[in-house]
Amino acid sequence: MVETKIAWPPWNKRAFQKAAELDKPILLAISAVWCHWCHVMDRTTYSDKEVAKLIHEKYVPIRVDRDKRPDVDKRYNMGGWPTTAFLTPKGEVITGATYIPPQQMKPLLQRISRLYKKTKIEAQLKELPKEEKKAPPIEHGLDNEFFQSIVDKLTLEIASSFDSLHGGFGNAPKFPHSEALTLALLEYHIQEHKALLNIVTKTLQKMSAGGIYDKEEGGFFPYSTTSDWSIPHYEKMCEDNAKMLVNYLEAYQITGEESFKKTAQEILSYVNANLSDQEKGGFYGSQDADEEYYKLSRLERREKTSPRVDKTVYTNWNAMMVSAYLLSSVVFKNLSYRQIALRTVDLLLEKSLSSRVGMYHYCLDGKRHLPGLLSDQASMMRCLVDAYQSTSNKKFLTCAENIAKFMLNNLWDDAGGFYDRPKNIQAFGALKTLQKPLDENSVAVDAFLRLHHLTGKERYLDSARRTLEHFASSYQRYDIMAAAFGLAVELYLRPVQIHIVGLKRNPATSRFLEESLRVYNPLKVIEILNPTSDTERLANLKYPATKSPRAYICFKGTCTSVGDPEQIAKISRPRKLQKG
Repeated sequence: MVETKIAWPPWNKRAFQKAAELDKPILLAISAVWCHWCHVMDRTTYSDKEVAKLIHEKYVPIRVDRDKRPDVDKRYNMGGWPTTAFLTPKGEVITGATYIPPQQMKPLLQRISRLYKKTKIEAQLKELPKEEKKAPPIEHGLDNEFFQSIVDKLTLEIASSFDSLHGGFGNAPKFPHSEALTLALLEYHIQEHKALLNIVTKTLQKMSAGGIYDKEEGGFFPYSTTSDWSIPHYEKMCEDNAKMLVNYLEAYQITGEESFKKTAQEILSYVNANLSDQEKGGFYGSQDADEEYYKLSRLERREKTSPRVDKTVYTNWNAMMVSAYLLSSVVFKNLSYRQIALRTVDLLLEKSLSSRVGMYHYCLDGKRHLPGLLSDQASMMRCLVDAYQSTSNKKFLTCAENIAKFMLNNLWDDAGGFYDRPKNIQAFGALKTLQKPLDENSVAVDAFLRLHHLTGKERYLDSARRTLEHFASSYQRYDIMAAAFGLAVELYLRPVQIHIVGLKRNPATSRFLEESLRVYNPLKVIEILNPTSDTERLANLKYPATKSPRAYICFKGTCTSVGDPEQIAKISRPRKLQKG
C-alpha cells in the first residue's frame, strides 16, 4: 500500500467514539491492495499536504480494506474502489463518491465540514423517510411448477441480455458473469436449446481471445472497460479465476473443444505459479494491477518485477478454488490438482475454523480475523462436500455439518434465509443492520441441499426450501446476477444422487467413483457407502447387499441399479421434469 500523509485508524469502536466526542464527521476510505485507482488516490489526494491538513482538522479518518472487510464494503460502497464516504459519528451516510482528485477534494472537504452540524444533520436524517425495504410476503408451499418458472425467467433474462456480437452480457463495463454462464450451460444440457450453448461458447471464446485474458502468463482480469473485452482492469483475483476455471472446465466437458481445455490449463498454471502455496496449501487473494507490466511480452516481463501478490488467504475464495481444483483433477485426470486442493482444505480447517464462532474470513501472518461471515461458512460447506465426494473421508462431512449447525444457530432468520453476519448488540455504524445477500444465500442453499442428500436429514432440506421461498418474490430485481439463485433452484428441482455401494479399497468401487466425478452434471451428489459399516444408511435407502460394487442413480425417487461404471454417464445426465 502506498504511504500517505493521513494517519488512518482502522474500523473500530474507538474511531466512532472519537468522532462523537469531537463532534466531527467521519471520512471512510474503502480501498483494496490490488486497486490501481486506490494507489493513485493515495499518491495524489491523500499525499497532498493541504488535503491531509483539512482531513485531520475537520474529520476522523477511517481506512478499510475491501477484501478484509466485505461486510463494511457491502454497506458503504459508493459504486467502486476507492470509495470515499462521508459519515456522521453514528455511521449514517452524508454523501460519497469513488476516486476524488486533490483539486476537487479540498473544496469538498470544506463544504461538507461547513454543512455538518450534528444536531441538524442527525435531525434531518431522522426526519428523512426511511426507505422501508418491505420484503414481499413470503410464500410457503410453492410447487415445482413455480420453481421451474424461476429458472425459465432467469434463462430468458440471460438470453435477452446476451451480446451476440462480442459475447457476454450487456455493455461496458463488461463482467464475465460466471454464474450466468454456468446456468446457461446447464439449461442447454437439460433443455437442449442450442442457443444457450452458443451464449456460453461464444462468450468464452471472445473472452480468452480478448484483453481480459492474459495470454502471456494465463489467468483472467476481473472485467473489461469496453464491450469487446479489449481493455481490462488489470488486477487478477483469486475469486474470478476460480469461477472462470469452472466455466472453461465445464464447457470442455460438454463440447470437447480443445481451446477451452487449453485456457483452463493456463489458468491452473497461472494460479499454481502466482496465487498458491504449493507445499502447504492455500491460495492467495490477488495480484496487483500493473498496466505497463501486463502489456509486455513474456520475454520482456522476465526483466521486470512482477506485480505484488497479496498473500492473504481468504476462506471463501479458497473454498471456491478448492472446488475448481477438485473438478480439474477429474477432468484432466491429474492427481496433483487434487492434492493441492485437499492440502488447502486441511489448512483452512486447522487455521480458520473455530467450533464456537465458525470459519474466520482470512488468515495473514499466522493470525486469523473476522469470524462468522455467511460467505465463508457457505462456501466452506460447499467445498467440504466436494472434498467428501472426492475422498469419502467422513471428517469432511462432519466438518460441513458442524458449520451448518453454526449457521443455523447464529445466522438463520426464522422468516427464512441467512444473515450475512452474526447478530451483535455492540455493532456500530451500518453493521447494526443485518443483510440477507441473495448470492451468499444461494450458495448456502446449494450446500444445505447437498448435505441433506448425503445425510438424509430433513432440517437441511427445510432450511434450503424456506430460503428459496424467502427470495422467490424478490430475485427478479437482480436480473442475471440472480443466476446463482437459479442454480440453487435447479439443485432443489433436479438433484441426481449417485450412491456407490462397495468397499473403498476395491478397484471397481474406485472406477465407479472416477466415472461419477468425471461426468458433467452440476446437480449430482455422490456418496460411497460401505456395505459393512454403513448398514443403517443402506437400510434406510433399501439397497440390497451385493458381493460386487454397484452404483444406484436416483432421480425423483426412482433409482436405477448400475453394474458397469461406463453406464454412469448416460444415466446421470441432467433431465427434464415430467409434468403431472
